[in-house]
Amino acid sequence: MTVAGIDAIEQTLTGWSVGVGETALCQRCKTALREGSAITVYAYRRAGEQLVSVARLYCRDCDRRLIEHPTCGCSEWIAEARLALTADVARQSHTLTLCNVAVLDEYDPKTGDDP
Repeated sequence: MTVAGIDAIEQTLTGWSVGVGETALCQRCKTALREGSAITVYAYRRAGEQLVSVARLYCRDCDRRLIEHPTCGCSEWIAEARLALTADVARQSHTLTLCNVAVLDEYDPKTGDDP
């Protein structure tokens, strides 16, 4: 992927809402993740689609840096991020969102194992 493509994914993931309310859980150890937590995220997009999905979050102890088994037919990314608490003043609510997103590893849809 080009630098412009990586920048676009980082921008897409920045501000992404995760978890419920002010808490999210690590996919592996189920540790509660809160505002300020340094995490890694796994995100993907199926070939031919525009929608990117954030499927998994990992805490610092369970940190993932590489995509171990890429899926053929999906663009996939591992990124590091920090959790931020974002306020919605109109609804008087707070949600955890991704900030300081930086892609660490990626695969395009032509690479990987068949689903």
